[in-house]
Amino acid sequence: MPLKLARFKEDLNAEQYQAVCSTEGYLRVLAGAGTGKTKTLAYRYAYLLTALGMSPKAVLCVTFSNKASREMRSRINKLCGDIALPYVTTFHAFCCDFLREEIHALGFAKNFTVIDVSDVKDILKPVFKALGISGRDFTLKDAWEYIDGKKADISYVQVMCAYDSNAILEQSKNCSNLKEKVFWQYIYQCRTSCFLDFDDLIAFALTIFRSRKDIRESWQRRFEYIEVDEFQDIDARQYELISILSDKHKNLFIVGDPDQTIYSFRGANVKYFTDFAEKFPETVTINLFKNYRSQSYILDCAYTLISNNDDPGRKKLQAMRKDIDLSSMASIAQIKQNADDDLQTADLLKSAFNKQLLPNEYPVDFKIIDDNKKTMLPVIANCPSTQAQAEFVVREILNIKELNKHASIAVLYRSRHLSQSIEQALIKYNVPYRVYADIRFMERKEIKDVVAYLRLIFNLDDDTAFCRIVNVPRRGFGAMRLERLKKLAAFTHNSLFKELSVRLDDPELNVSAAIKEFIGNIIFLNKRVLAGPTAELEKILNIFKYEEMLKKEGDAERLESLATLRFLARDFENKMGERSNIADFLTHLALSSSKDDENDSNQVELMTVHNSKGLEFDYVFVVGVNDGIFPSSKSSSLQELQEERRLLYVAMTRAQKQLFICMSGGKNYSGEELKVSRFIEEFREDEIFVTGEKLFKPYLNSAVKTVTKHFNVGDKVINPVLGLGTVEEVNEKSGEYVVYFKSINKARTLSFNAPLEFAENQ
Repeated sequence: MPLKLARFKEDLNAEQYQAVCSTEGYLRVLAGAGTGKTKTLAYRYAYLLTALGMSPKAVLCVTFSNKASREMRSRINKLCGDIALPYVTTFHAFCCDFLREEIHALGFAKNFTVIDVSDVKDILKPVFKALGISGRDFTLKDAWEYIDGKKADISYVQVMCAYDSNAILEQSKNCSNLKEKVFWQYIYQCRTSCFLDFDDLIAFALTIFRSRKDIRESWQRRFEYIEVDEFQDIDARQYELISILSDKHKNLFIVGDPDQTIYSFRGANVKYFTDFAEKFPETVTINLFKNYRSQSYILDCAYTLISNNDDPGRKKLQAMRKDIDLSSMASIAQIKQNADDDLQTADLLKSAFNKQLLPNEYPVDFKIIDDNKKTMLPVIANCPSTQAQAEFVVREILNIKELNKHASIAVLYRSRHLSQSIEQALIKYNVPYRVYADIRFMERKEIKDVVAYLRLIFNLDDDTAFCRIVNVPRRGFGAMRLERLKKLAAFTHNSLFKELSVRLDDPELNVSAAIKEFIGNIIFLNKRVLAGPTAELEKILNIFKYEEMLKKEGDAERLESLATLRFLARDFENKMGERSNIADFLTHLALSSSKDDENDSNQVELMTVHNSKGLEFDYVFVVGVNDGIFPSSKSSSLQELQEERRLLYVAMTRAQKQLFICMSGGKNYSGEELKVSRFIEEFREDEIFVTGEKLFKPYLNSAVKTVTKHFNVGDKVINPVLGLGTVEEVNEKSGEYVVYFKSINKARTLSFNAPLEFAENQ
C-alpha cells in the first residue's frame, strides 16, 4: 500500500521529518554515522511523489554506488507502491543514460561499450608490449593511475572524438614521456573500439553540457527536484554536473557528513559540502545526530578520536539503541608472548580453536587463551606479530560464532595486502569468508592457473588442467588449435596431453617450439619423484616463467596472491611433516575452494575500510592499525592525516555491538619495526579495553596533534624570537605559514602551532 501522509511523522524523528517536508530551495542535511540518512532520502523522495504528486521522471536522486541505488529504489517502492518508478542512479549511470541520448553531439558512436578496470588492464597489456614496457618501468596500476589523473583535464575528449582518429596516434608519437605515450595509445584503442571507461562518462557529459546550450537547458527543465547522497565525497566534475542540472529550478537537497570524507585521493573536496551555504546563502541546514546503529561505548570512543579533527559544527552522536548489553559481547582472548611449549599451553590453544588440530600447528612466540572477560568497551588488541594478530582475530570470530552463529562479522583493513595473513588464518581454521568486491582466494585466476600446473604434473590425463594452462603464458596454441586437438583425442580416446605429445610434428597442429618445450618440461617433472608442495610450486613458477609473466605485466595484486599460495604450501608442509606430498596438498586446496558456503550469509566479510562505507556489522575487526599503515606512510601533511583519522572513524562506526582494533609487532615489508598507530594515543584510557602487550601513554613521542589555522594573509604577528612579522602565505594542506620578519628582512616557513600572536597596534 502507498504510504499515508500521516505515517511520515510517525516513522521519522523530528529532524528527519523536518528534512523530508522541506521541499523548496537549497537544503543541506548533516547526517552523522548511523543517523538514518538513507531513510531520510527515501522518505523525502516518497514525500515528493505522494504529498506533492510529482512525476518520478522529474525527481533525480544520485548515490555513490549501485548497491546504494538498489537499496534506495527498494525503499521508495515499498513506501509508494506501484506508482513509483524512481529515478535513483549513480553519477556514472546517469552520465551513461545521458550519453545514450546525446553523445551524437560529439560525433561518437551511440552504441559505445562501458568498460571496467579489468577491461582497462586487458587494453593496456598489448600497449605495454608494443611499447616495450615491463613491470620494471611501471606497473599496470601505475599506468591506470596516470591515465585517471590525466583525465582530470577533460580537453582530451575533443581529441578522442576528432574526425580523424590518427590525430590521437600523432599525440602519442610527439610525447617524450613514456606514461603519456601509454595514455594516448590507450585513448586510441578506446576510440577505435567505441569504449568509454568510467572517467570518460562524466567527461563526455560535461563536454556536451558546456558546449551545447540547447541540450543543457533541456536537461535542466527535466529535473525539478534533485537529491544527492554522500555530498562530502563529490569531486569538482561531479559538483559542476549537479550545479548545472539544478541551476534552473534551484531545488537541491544534499546529504553528507564531513567526518566521513575519505575520498580526497580521488579528487573529492569536502568544501563543496561545508561551504554550500556560502555558495547558496538561502540554504537551510538540518543536523541528524540520533544514531540507530551502534552501542554508546563505540560512539563515545569514535567521538574522542574524531574530535582531534577541528570542526566547530560537529555534534556528538546520541546512541538510540537500548537492546545491546554485556550478554552480546564475546569474551576477550588474552595474547601472551613467549608461550611455553608445554602440555598446558597446547591444551589451552586446542580449546581455543579446533580440538582436532595438532599442537605443532601453533606458533611458539605467543599463545592465545580465553579468560572469559567481557566488556562493552572497544577492544584494543596489541599483538606481537602479524601472525598473532591473525590468530587472535580468528579466535575471536570462533568465539562470536559460539555466541551467535548468525552474527554479521567484518574484518576491515587500510590496504588490501593486509588481508593475506587474515585469509591464511581463516583458511587454516575452515572459517567461511569472502573478500568484498573481490574474488575469493582460491577462485582467483592466478591461483587456479598455478594449481592447474600442479594437477597436470601429478596427473597427465587431467584435461581440465591442460586446457587451462596450455597457452598460459602464451605459446601460440590458441582456441582453434585446441579444438583440433580435442577432435583428434576424441577419435583416439587419448587424453589431450598424451595426444599432443605424440603429434608434436603433426603439420595439422603446427606446434610451436614453445609448446614442445612445455610438453618436455611437464613430462620431465612428472617422471621424477615428486617433492613437497613448496618445492614443486617454486619449480612451476620458475620453469614455466609464470611469475616472470606477472612481473612483466606489472600485476602486483596477482604477485601478492602467489606469495599467499607459497605460505599455504609451507604451512601445509609444517603441519604434515614428512607425510607432506603434492596429492594431499591438492586435495587440501580443493576442499578450501569448495563452493558449499558460497551463499552462506554467515560468512566473514573481508574488505578495505573504503569499501565498508555505508555498511554495518554486528562485530567489526579493524586490523593493521600501525603507524605507517594506518595512518598510511604516504600521509605527511596535516590534511592527509585528518583524512586518515576520518577513515578510522568510518571503520569504527561500522560496528553495532562490538569493536576490535588490532595492531601487530614485528617488522613491515621494508624491514622496519612496526609501531602502534599514533591514533591509539588519542583514545581515552577509560574508553578502551587492552589485551596483549600493555600500552603506555604516550605510545609515540612523534604523535601528531591537530593544529588549525589562526592567521590569514596580511595579518601582523609577533614571534618571541624573530619579532614583528607579516603573514605572506597560508598553506592549509601542509599546516604552514610563510611569514616575513622585519628583523631579519627575510621570510620564514612556520607551522600552524608556531608561537605567534597577533601584533596589536603595529
